[in-house]
Amino acid sequence: MARIVQITDTHLSTNPSEELLGCQTHDSLKRVLRLIQDNYMECDRMIVTGDLVHEEGPDAYHMVREILTPWEDKLRVIPGNHDMRDGMREAFGDRINGCPAVVTFVDEVGEWQLIGLDTLLDGAVEGDLNGPQWQWLESRLESSNQPTVLFMHHPPVFVGSEWVDKLGLLSFIPFANLVERFEHIKLVVCGHVHQEFQTELFQATVVTTPSTSVQFKVNSAEFATEDLPPGFRIIDLHDDGTYEATVIRVS
Repeated sequence: MARIVQITDTHLSTNPSEELLGCQTHDSLKRVLRLIQDNYMECDRMIVTGDLVHEEGPDAYHMVREILTPWEDKLRVIPGNHDMRDGMREAFGDRINGCPAVVTFVDEVGEWQLIGLDTLLDGAVEGDLNGPQWQWLESRLESSNQPTVLFMHHPPVFVGSEWVDKLGLLSFIPFANLVERFEHIKLVVCGHVHQEFQTELFQATVVTTPSTSVQFKVNSAEFATEDLPPGFRIIDLHDDGTYEATVIRVS
């Protein structure tokens, strides 16, 4: 079995006292990481699915990497809509591989293939994949029939909150077609929506994970936050192609 820890939407600033919608993101992340260190340190990968920082420059990404030093050899990152590719490349260049010109990764743990996608659209809250990344992704999926997990910031499905469903993956129909075509895609793991959600997309399960910072209200037509603790997700990947994906929240 391989174990993945996913954290998402950390929204850190170089100023540790900076707040996001009333949440001190540094303190909130510290609580999450303390719980992970105490109970889930024996993971195989730590994957951060976007919005590492909140519209900051390269120094912020070096700060994030320093904070995540305990997972240095296990760390993988992909961008969200608040991120900067150049800053991520500068701080995490050795953790990025795959499609040129964007920030992706390809990895293997046990019998599984892990693929991290870049859905960042410069200047937009919505997300998408560019043409070369589509071609690269299809090539990767054609080259291996290993059970596969896709990691991406923007969910390719609606989560039931009208306002945020307008801000997801723009090419959700082509993405669904791709999932249907490649039956070894078992799981799609996302961030962006700051809430827990799960649904099926053909043979794959799509999940979104609570932020390590502020939480958005579930099933809300308009933007609203919710008084829930921060969280993360544990993903256990078994050699027979089955898995469990569980949200853990700080108590």
